[in-house]
Amino acid sequence: MATLLLVTDEAIIRKSIQMGLEKQGHAILIAESLLAAKQVTTAIDCVICEHRLADGSGIDLIAHFKPIPLILLVGQVSLRAGIVAMRKGAFDCFTKPVDHHDLLKAIDRAAARATQASQDGMIGHCAVMLKLKKQISRVAPLDTTILVGGESGTGKELVAQAIHRQSQRADREMLSVNCAAIPESLIEAELFGHVKGAFTGATSDRAGLIESADQSTLFLDEIGELPLEAQSRLLRVLQEGEIRRVGSTERTYVDVRLIAATHRNLLEMVSKGQFREDLYYRLNVIELSCPPLRERGEDILLLAEFFLNAIQTQMARPELRFSQDTQQAIQQHHWPGNVRELANVIERAVVLCEGPLIDALDLSLQSHGSNPPQFSAGEQRRPSENRPMMSLEDYFQHFVLSHEEQMSETELAKRLGISRKSLWERRNRLGIPRRKDEGTE
Repeated sequence: MATLLLVTDEAIIRKSIQMGLEKQGHAILIAESLLAAKQVTTAIDCVICEHRLADGSGIDLIAHFKPIPLILLVGQVSLRAGIVAMRKGAFDCFTKPVDHHDLLKAIDRAAARATQASQDGMIGHCAVMLKLKKQISRVAPLDTTILVGGESGTGKELVAQAIHRQSQRADREMLSVNCAAIPESLIEAELFGHVKGAFTGATSDRAGLIESADQSTLFLDEIGELPLEAQSRLLRVLQEGEIRRVGSTERTYVDVRLIAATHRNLLEMVSKGQFREDLYYRLNVIELSCPPLRERGEDILLLAEFFLNAIQTQMARPELRFSQDTQQAIQQHHWPGNVRELANVIERAVVLCEGPLIDALDLSLQSHGSNPPQFSAGEQRRPSENRPMMSLEDYFQHFVLSHEEQMSETELAKRLGISRKSLWERRNRLGIPRRKDEGTE
């Protein structure tokens, strides 16, 4: 659980919030003034602060604690202060009396963003991610071969990094290689090394990546792209711990932990003769599966906020935040490119948005067909249907024009997951007039 700093000089508010947070297992530090808050040296994950304090405004603490997220509590008459706070980088803002359920959800997101960036980039606390992290913690010290499956963009290399950093080899750098990025004619020399004169251009002896990873971890991404001849030599490394450089008969023994990853169905490749069966079972001692982003629930918005924070800091635009419609669009999107696609979409939105609020249309999301099933390295994967791509803006226009004769404005807004005000604003923006009889609704 998180360590939180609660800054308030109102005893009733302090007691109410403190009891609720402690009941959830959070550790609470109390400060009754800005001065006391600024003197806190304990590591904290999130700050919850009153707007009005005896010695100043809680807004002043945003810059002091940055990048630790700060949640501001304001009165009904101080809503403008909440807007100012968000522009200055506050993580969230709530009016009093505070809804404890909403506050807890915001704290969970804020604390996760603050703490999990240092945990090998493994951001998320949904059930499938907690299961994966538990599996990583269990297998990391065992020093055995691991196969990581999952769709492209799900973070398979992050899993490998997390395993390495929790292993007994963490004092040495993990080496990574994308098998798909190396030309087939060079992959054996890159992995196993070569001696002088082994082929044209081999002007000196050179150690390969496997030899360089001695006493450490080697991560082979896209293992399914490895040619059959290289697969045979890799199998010998796993079985005997020995390599022979290209052009040499001399054996070299290595102590390397191998982590392989793939988005392909290796069992299907085995049946087609495209992947060695003995190598598959030698690699698949322990199999981990990276979940697709669409199955990660509230982690999707958590990751989006993490990327937004990182990108806006990089681009010096700290005032940016997501609108409610944008948050809804992010959570409802299919994300076929997974976390990689999400990061790219957020970066594009930061570049294109004109104001402090990122609108759903700034995301330029595209609609997709039905959700494909979760994939692991040994499971059957069904080919996805080829469906036309449609932007969010085009989808809005198509939906409204197709259904406005049958639905009221209220029904349209509800089906689109937006407010009537947002519906009206988008109609105006896109030049879609309302029905003439709408005034009678």
